[in-house]
Amino acid sequence: MRLEAKAIDAITRADVEAVRTWRRQEQAAGKSKVGAKGGEVGTNRILSRLRHVFVWAIAEGHIDATPFKRGSVSVVRMETAVEDARTRRLEPSVKLPDGTVQDGDEARLLEYAGPHLRALIVAALSTGARLGELLSLQWSQIRRDEQGQARWIVLPAAKTKTAEGRVIPVGSNLRATLELRKHAPDGTERPADAYVFGTDTGARVKSIRTAWTNTCEKAGITGLHFHDLRREFASRLLESSADLHDVQMFLGHAAITTTSRYLQSTPDRLEQALARLEGSVRLVRQRNKQARKARTKGAGSDTQASRKSLN
Repeated sequence: MRLEAKAIDAITRADVEAVRTWRRQEQAAGKSKVGAKGGEVGTNRILSRLRHVFVWAIAEGHIDATPFKRGSVSVVRMETAVEDARTRRLEPSVKLPDGTVQDGDEARLLEYAGPHLRALIVAALSTGARLGELLSLQWSQIRRDEQGQARWIVLPAAKTKTAEGRVIPVGSNLRATLELRKHAPDGTERPADAYVFGTDTGARVKSIRTAWTNTCEKAGITGLHFHDLRREFASRLLESSADLHDVQMFLGHAAITTTSRYLQSTPDRLEQALARLEGSVRLVRQRNKQARKARTKGAGSDTQASRKSLN
């Protein structure tokens, strides 16, 4: 029996566990909804929403208890071990002992990606926008200046995860990419309702999963998700000494605590922080040394003046 066919006060712990089992079976069979979170994280999200329904029903007086608890004891548990925050960053290019340069993840991704995915990669690394926000982006959301150059991307509340609109500036790399995509194959300019990162006809692309997997395999990159590009952009922004609040505005996080948890300091950033600290300490020591010299010189002058007056 489907869960929706039962009265809410008749749903039991076994029914909730059946939802978990069903979700795992759907994942194993590759039947999960496009864009849905995979694995146990996705299962946790479904159970969490279901739990909130019961909390709401209790608050509204529709039921007296939740199948997630027996008394004060939780009987339906989330797989919290899978909820560790990802820390994957793009591997940088490296200069080898023989003088040659080994391309990093970004260079290899751009080399092996097709035109459509390549444009999305540039957009993700230029804006920090979510994949869904990029795939739903239409030309009507691109704001141009008096010279016709793309300047801003407008994300309305209806197209963001947090249901809050935001405006993102367009940088030079993304501007060049948009310029290449604004015309259809026949040379005509895309209409306002066409999707920026859509098909050749301007229709919306629903998923890039296959293209991403194939590109990573060709590039020899493992363990990288498209969403990691969002973290990469944010981390680079932070490493450029951008304010944390600015990073929050770019990412569209409702709370700055989310932004703080989302990012991770890199060894380079920590090294820069240490260099700034040591620089500050040296400056303080120099100032203290100069102040001591000035005091010593002043005391010496006073002593000489006193001796002259005595004589």
